[in-house]
Amino acid sequence: MYYLPDGVQDFMPDEYRLKHHIEEKLRDTFIKCGYKEVMPPTFEFYENFTGSTKLFDENNLYRFFDKKGNILTLRPDVTTQIARIAATKCGGVSPLKFCYVANAYRYEDPQVGKMREFTQAGIELIGVNREISDAECISVAVESLKKIGLKDFKVDIGQAEFFEAVLEGLNLDGLKSHRLKELLEQKNQSGIEEFLCVNHITGANYKLISELPLLFGSYDVIEKAKEIYKTEKTLKALKYLENVYEILKDYGMDDYIMFDLGMVQRINYYTGLIFRCFVKGIGYAICAGGRYDNLLKNFGKDMPATGFAISVERVMLALQKQGVRFDNEPCRISIVYSKGSREKAYKYALSLRDEGNIVELSEKNNETFSREKYDKIIEIGD
Repeated sequence: MYYLPDGVQDFMPDEYRLKHHIEEKLRDTFIKCGYKEVMPPTFEFYENFTGSTKLFDENNLYRFFDKKGNILTLRPDVTTQIARIAATKCGGVSPLKFCYVANAYRYEDPQVGKMREFTQAGIELIGVNREISDAECISVAVESLKKIGLKDFKVDIGQAEFFEAVLEGLNLDGLKSHRLKELLEQKNQSGIEEFLCVNHITGANYKLISELPLLFGSYDVIEKAKEIYKTEKTLKALKYLENVYEILKDYGMDDYIMFDLGMVQRINYYTGLIFRCFVKGIGYAICAGGRYDNLLKNFGKDMPATGFAISVERVMLALQKQGVRFDNEPCRISIVYSKGSREKAYKYALSLRDEGNIVELSEKNNETFSREKYDKIIEIGD
């Protein structure tokens, strides 16, 4: 049994160097935007991730028992943990700005870009329920992806309140509602039409639902939606998106923005604006986030919040596909010394390391020494 379980991986030196570089760039960007890093535990009580609102599909959680019989689970995401921290350890102070880089775990079907152990890097902005905070999250996401050298990416913005308002009049039970959301997420037009026919959804409601997957594109999508969806709730949700877009235009980020009014988030805590980042030629989101104003209520505080998480492994795949290279690797030096020069060689190695170089020591006549590994060879002694 020398193989790994499905959904996990080893990172070899070059891979891990890239991963570490991405994590450090993201961390640096978050901190420079005013976010303070926290690190929650890898596992918590099971009910912290389930609760009465069923935040996560229980079948996707890694569960185990401690010696006292408590059910514990490996964290499926970090946002829920930061909501707990904000609600229980910060005394109601707001706004709170936290960031993190941490592994999370979900028992899902592993595939390219989707693992059971994965690294998330993200921010959470807690205590502000205004368009400016959602715009800030999107702008930090864009700046972060730019800083790590990613190109040809877009931010698709949706609205959970708009989506729920459209579905409100259908009176679907939980299973049917879940199935319809799956079809809409897949933009499966024929499947949606079949679902509507089987469930006898006709007339105006048929049009309202069947149009959703088509409401994808530039700002014109908002104008088109206002002509179709005219309830107070849908118009209010669309106005919110317009206001966020105006802020992003002022930030010079409108070229990155697309709208997807049929967007569905699989995690159940989102309440307002939601967004995902996609890279050209990559079929899955590298970043996802949005507003989750009710999540902190699970931990005894009623505070609005918004945030996002970037998938580090997916960003790695995207950078590799785009051929992005990092040329800032330190110079790799070998100091080859004779037996009588060991002390001098060691002290010289320390000084070179202090300058940021990678330095290895090798005694002369070392049969395992390979010159090809190094950018520079320094010989000391006879």
